[in-house]
Amino acid sequence: MEARLIIFLMVVSFVVISSAFSCGPGGICFCEAYCQMDCSKTKLPILKVCGFIRNSSIYNVSVLHLELNDYQIIKEFDLQGCDELNELYLGQNEISHIENGSFAIFDRLELLDINNNSLAIYDGTLKQGFKFPLTTKTLKLNGNSKADTSGQASYPDISYLSNLEVLYMDGLNDKIFSEYYRMYKTLQKLVLSGLNGNCNITVITNSTLQNLPHVKIFNMSSCNIENIYAGAFKGVPNVEVLDLSKNLRLGFRMLRNISYSLQFTRIKSLNYSKVYNTFGIGTQFKQRDVCYLWNTTLNELVLNSNRIQLAETNSLILIPKSLKILHVEDNIFTFAPYLLQLVCMGNLREVYASDQNSAHNPLLYEKEPIENYSEIMRYDSDCPYMQTEFLRNISKGTEHCPYFENNDIHVFINYPHFPKSLKIVEFARSNMKYNITTFQVLPMNNTVEHLDFSDNIIYAWIGPIGPFPKLKYLYLSRNYCSHIGVGFFNNFTAVENLQLDENFLGLVLSNEHYGPLIFEGLSNVKVLNLSSNIISYLPSTVFTNMSKLETLDLSVNSIETWIIDVNTLNSLVHINLKFNSFHALPTVLTNKLESNAKLMDKMFTIDLRNNSFTTNCDEKEFLEWMVKHRDNMLYFQDYIFRNKTGAKLSVEQFVEAVNKLDTECRWYTAVIVFSSIGVSVFLSIVVGGIIYKNRWKLRYLMRITKIRQFGYNRLNNDPDEDFTYDAFISYANENLRFILDKIIPHLEEQEIKLCLHDRDFLPGNNIADNILEAIRNSRKTVVILSNEFLKSKWCLYEFNMARMESIYSRGGENCLVVVMYEDVPTRNMTTEMLQWIKSNTYIEYTTEEEGELLFWDNLMEAFRQ
Repeated sequence: MEARLIIFLMVVSFVVISSAFSCGPGGICFCEAYCQMDCSKTKLPILKVCGFIRNSSIYNVSVLHLELNDYQIIKEFDLQGCDELNELYLGQNEISHIENGSFAIFDRLELLDINNNSLAIYDGTLKQGFKFPLTTKTLKLNGNSKADTSGQASYPDISYLSNLEVLYMDGLNDKIFSEYYRMYKTLQKLVLSGLNGNCNITVITNSTLQNLPHVKIFNMSSCNIENIYAGAFKGVPNVEVLDLSKNLRLGFRMLRNISYSLQFTRIKSLNYSKVYNTFGIGTQFKQRDVCYLWNTTLNELVLNSNRIQLAETNSLILIPKSLKILHVEDNIFTFAPYLLQLVCMGNLREVYASDQNSAHNPLLYEKEPIENYSEIMRYDSDCPYMQTEFLRNISKGTEHCPYFENNDIHVFINYPHFPKSLKIVEFARSNMKYNITTFQVLPMNNTVEHLDFSDNIIYAWIGPIGPFPKLKYLYLSRNYCSHIGVGFFNNFTAVENLQLDENFLGLVLSNEHYGPLIFEGLSNVKVLNLSSNIISYLPSTVFTNMSKLETLDLSVNSIETWIIDVNTLNSLVHINLKFNSFHALPTVLTNKLESNAKLMDKMFTIDLRNNSFTTNCDEKEFLEWMVKHRDNMLYFQDYIFRNKTGAKLSVEQFVEAVNKLDTECRWYTAVIVFSSIGVSVFLSIVVGGIIYKNRWKLRYLMRITKIRQFGYNRLNNDPDEDFTYDAFISYANENLRFILDKIIPHLEEQEIKLCLHDRDFLPGNNIADNILEAIRNSRKTVVILSNEFLKSKWCLYEFNMARMESIYSRGGENCLVVVMYEDVPTRNMTTEMLQWIKSNTYIEYTTEEEGELLFWDNLMEAFRQ
């Protein structure tokens, strides 16, 4: 007991320490932990905050935030008490003066942020009068250049900061970094971005950066740069990361100068995104743009949002062999021979190309330059690596890399090859409108592990495609897909995470014979997402081969009953069933979850939100199980609970009601209930038998009376309607004899033009398309309802399509005629069929002489309506 108490107290202490709470003077600050205090926007004086820290025996503050407090001056003794800080944030105030010695108390401060204040630290005519702490490793001075009024702005001399590693400053136009910046041997990162402060470096000359030889990371994004000299980065040989993004006036052609000056540096990552007008015409990735990159060790290249439409033929051959990561999101790529040369980037591992052809807010147009002047420059490159012989030699030295002369793509290649080291491909949200047919991927031993083609319009997955022997993550969500070929997943046997949510797969998966074959080869899947797929039914064997399946998401569908066989699902521990129509789950499933969790030493979970559970005896066993395992029920408090009258119950009321079910549902109650039901059923059978025995005579007399009194009122057909057939006959193949012997002779003798699937469907067309065309081209659809009809998925499909045609496409006119060919138990009917039969008249067929005459009269009258 003592050990448990100690553990409990430790957990409580950890939670208290980890949780956010009020702190500081007057309790108006915010603390994530006792060592971090946020007094931003509190207007508390600095002296008062530091005094609180100094006098506190609880708070050992090392990180202090004082942003947005409208401070204007920091006096010499304001920071007394904050001398043990490691990080101090004073950004976004109005500080214009810091008294000398204010920072002298700090002997361990490593980060000082005074961005976006009014300090004249860039004014070449003024002296700062104060010094930053000598221990500073990260210093943020950006956003202060707006205070300079002398016209002699320059980068400040902070050479005394011998430990400085990261420096944020404003970028000054037409200014070079002075020689004393060579003394910053520890400076690793320099940020001049206009996104963090002010930057107006219109031109980077060969001397602008020459005194920064030790810097490894340069960020010059959003600096209004218009021109970069061809030797601009030769003075920074140690640069590894260069960010020139969001300089819209640079244009794509300036990449030539940049790549030229980056030769023989240590460059690893180059971000050249959004340097071209968002609303400009498409641009082309040319050989001369990247020619000199051949002499670099570039690992990552980012070219997002540049309206790149295609790459010049053979330009990809010049991409350095060191490149492993390529970002080309938000462009407008189109098909061209360059796609066959992707394999030339043999060591490429990751490609991120999502958001192609994206729409952009037109209000941004006025904020962008009218045109990219560098795009219209005309010059020939003198780069030696563009020579034909050089390119041809690289092509020969790279496996499967084709070289095209005069754009001749009559290649000796049957299928394009993937780069041999490629692992990740993302091409989501790109408005791709295709159906996927058979497609072979080479090399067959490719290393692709991650494919994301979600948020496109890939509406049919026929396949097979591949092979992808190492693919683990496949994302095909939100693609409007309604059909999957049986062999589509045959080459995805290694997939572990399969995301298929937000498609229209309900119909194809519900096919009793076809559905289970779709996932047959996916034996390694651990996570399967089928949410939002309009699923109302799944065959029991649909997941039979998924023995490693751990997480199954069937949320946001219309499933009422779980009939899926779980005997082989020996790893299943997490199920998401929210937003369905479940009232209970079978014992075989709950037992399987418990046994799997025990064997795998994991906690099983079920999410049943937005399903309704009623406290009645029919679901007593499951309700008691659910209450017992409420900790395994995710968001249990959000479930919908009702009593027998339909009134909503709270969680507490539901648990109490379930605990009482054992008493309420004793066996004698069941006996009374079943006895009452038995008496009712017996009386119903007797009365129903009398009526049934004389049903045809009664209906015949009613028919004769109606004819005598009213006669027939034949309605003229709408002359605007143009139907190929008078009636489409929907029937099960087992009832074909009835169709041939009865239906066709009787109706075609009356000049009723019939459409039958065995006779009139177009061969080679998709069955579903044939059915829909037959219904739409027929004035009536006649359903020959039988027990065999209910066993046929295609027959049920025909019924539902005709029902939809009546509701939505015929202006309220009923085009569906149901012929009850034989006694069909209502328990075998679908919910939709029951609802239709209850609200519409159907015609019953009989072999009795009078009844059969009445049947044909009724059927002909149905055609006249």
